[in-house]
Amino acid sequence: MFNKFTTILQHAVDALAPDAPLHEDFVYHWKSVTNFYIENTDDKTPVTDSNIPSHLKQMLQILLQEENEREAGDTGPCMEYLLQHKILETLHTLGKADCPPGMKQQILIFFKNLLGKIRQPLLPHINVHRPVSRLVRICGEVQAAPTETEEISFLCTVCARLKHEPHLVHFFLRNNVTEDSKSSQKSVIFHKKLLFNSNITYRFKQSIKEPVKREWFSLGIFFITQSVVVAPQTSQSSVTNPPAKSESYDLVDSLLNLSRSEDSRVAVKACEGLLLLVSMPHKAAVSATVRDTALCPLLNSRLTGLFTSLPTGLDPSDIDCVNAKWGLDTHNYTYGDVRNFSGKRSLVSFLSWFDYCDQLIMEAYEDCSDFIAASIVENFFRKTLLGPLLQADERASLTTTSVLTKLFVMVRSRPLMRHMIKFVADMSNDDSVSNMTQLVDEGNGLLTRLLERCDHFSDEISVVTLRLFEAIIGKKAPEALDWLVLRYLKDRGYHANNPGNIVVQSDTDELEWDLEPGLDEATPTTKSRPTRSNSHLVPDGSGDASSPKAQIQRAVNCFLSAIPDSAKSTQANDDDSGYDGYLREAHRMYKDVCLNCQGFNWPSVSENKLEPAERCQAVNNYNEGPFLRMLLNKLSRVLLQQYSVNLVVTSIASRLCLIPHPLLHELFTNPLTPLRPKARSIYNVIQMVVEQVMHRMSHIHNFKNRLILARRKLAAGGYSDDDPHQKGQHMTPNLGMAQGVVSNNDLDAHKTFLEGTIVLEEFCKELAAIAFVKHHAVAVQGL
Repeated sequence: MFNKFTTILQHAVDALAPDAPLHEDFVYHWKSVTNFYIENTDDKTPVTDSNIPSHLKQMLQILLQEENEREAGDTGPCMEYLLQHKILETLHTLGKADCPPGMKQQILIFFKNLLGKIRQPLLPHINVHRPVSRLVRICGEVQAAPTETEEISFLCTVCARLKHEPHLVHFFLRNNVTEDSKSSQKSVIFHKKLLFNSNITYRFKQSIKEPVKREWFSLGIFFITQSVVVAPQTSQSSVTNPPAKSESYDLVDSLLNLSRSEDSRVAVKACEGLLLLVSMPHKAAVSATVRDTALCPLLNSRLTGLFTSLPTGLDPSDIDCVNAKWGLDTHNYTYGDVRNFSGKRSLVSFLSWFDYCDQLIMEAYEDCSDFIAASIVENFFRKTLLGPLLQADERASLTTTSVLTKLFVMVRSRPLMRHMIKFVADMSNDDSVSNMTQLVDEGNGLLTRLLERCDHFSDEISVVTLRLFEAIIGKKAPEALDWLVLRYLKDRGYHANNPGNIVVQSDTDELEWDLEPGLDEATPTTKSRPTRSNSHLVPDGSGDASSPKAQIQRAVNCFLSAIPDSAKSTQANDDDSGYDGYLREAHRMYKDVCLNCQGFNWPSVSENKLEPAERCQAVNNYNEGPFLRMLLNKLSRVLLQQYSVNLVVTSIASRLCLIPHPLLHELFTNPLTPLRPKARSIYNVIQMVVEQVMHRMSHIHNFKNRLILARRKLAAGGYSDDDPHQKGQHMTPNLGMAQGVVSNNDLDAHKTFLEGTIVLEEFCKELAAIAFVKHHAVAVQGL
């Protein structure tokens, strides 16, 4: 109480007294701080009951005022006094001892404001960077310390300062001498006793005269500071048994310690500090942060711990609907939350930490990002995630596959995405594409297991695995498209004019294979094809039939007329047929895909840089690859599969059709491309399925009415508007009452077939829209 009254009285005197020069005022406040230790013998009095916080605040204000009144880069007398008298060294010592109680908090605030508000470069001075680095070292030493908030604010200020002055990072790298913990503890106890021993303080008071008491005590404080620093290094144990030296980065170590704080605000700020360190434009500094500290082990251990805490029975739809971003936890987990489910908090924590790892890789400088990504894939994906992914337990593999799909949806950094793709493809950093091909051909590895699960007897496992591939294709990563599709198409072995196709080596102009059953002479796959050009990507413009407009019309009509009107649940002239909606969506998605694929080393579709098929390497046995084989097989069974499976299969196919690569454009989007016998494209698979529809519909009584009723049920059924895999969003035609009566029993007997027919119809509309957008872009816009 008396100390507070003294502080108020002192402020009143300062307000009434004439303004003193800044230098004198600064010295006065500093000596007022040191005077406290001379006059006070109680080392348990909180610092808040003294006038130390006020004097420290005034010292900072004086330094700021002095800097504002002088030219940039000019050091004033107050700053010179602070540097020459090693005031920061003394403050660090007092803060480390935390005497009086709460002094560490005040010192952290002072250091943080000094580094954050003073514009002139301070860290190059040895009397600044040395106490700052020592203060950094004591941050995060104690878990749940009362000074955690001040510690993290100080550390983040240092990180921000280094972001602008990265060449000074070597001040925080040191040859760390391993010290015995007991010696360190004894040195702190020695310091406290030396500083607050009442007998020593009494001797200071009695042995020196009053006028020089404060100066003499300042010298004593400096001596104590140096003694405390030197004491542990001169102990007997360190002399007789010199420890080995190793480089240490105290700033990273302290941030890592605070990132484990129970206070989420402190933990988030610590992660922000690490982001600043890995993003600074200094390769050596970032390399030291990433390679020479416990940063990567911490990322991996926390990912592993959070993943293993997940329940094994999480529903895939719950995993898919969770949105988690790194940062403060703002989600509501009350019992009344309708979107809440068991294990949601654990799932959000895991996904949030993965998002932070992804953000860290995005921010990391140069090749250090690749180092972090490789470490995460090697130590978390391969050592932790792979086991549950390959388990025979269906629930565990279902949950793990759904989690992996979610990670592919969330990942944004190219290095991490590339290494995750290698993980799925069973490739290590040193594996080549040929080695990967051998693994797949021999039926070994994760990729083979995943492709087999796409045809699992459980539709739920098939859907989850297919959605994993949908997410991978949706990332538009060149590595994923290469190992799944493009490397099997690069020799264009599917093309009728490939030199390896023995059938077309004769002099006749007609292609020597039988017509597909049920197709008339007007289809582009018959012998009456007007031209057998090796590429229809860019027509030569000679004649009306090969004009760009005619080519677009022919390509679109191939898809729109693939299903006869008698097998359609809507008519072409219906307002609600959905084709216009598909056109708008295809235009938007194609622009986004082209934007995402910019910078890939791909030949342009518009420039037709593909080698003519006759000049390609001869391919005698065309191999479409395991992924395309699986996908086309699933498309060929669209009438036999559940509606949920068909939705994902057609979604994967449409995503492939949107990719702006000439090979994919030629094989999937251009139905006019001549194919060798037994080579499959999406278009001729659709033709085969249509033949099945025509054959089976003749055996179903009142087929048209049943088809329309099935469409109505799908349009009003259980697929919500926000389902990303919903194809039935355009299936809401304004139909009249069906002719005749169809019972639910009759409908259920053919439910899978009817729904498959409707999916095929909508898929043809979507392909027609994609073909129009891509052909129009190639012919007109040059995209």
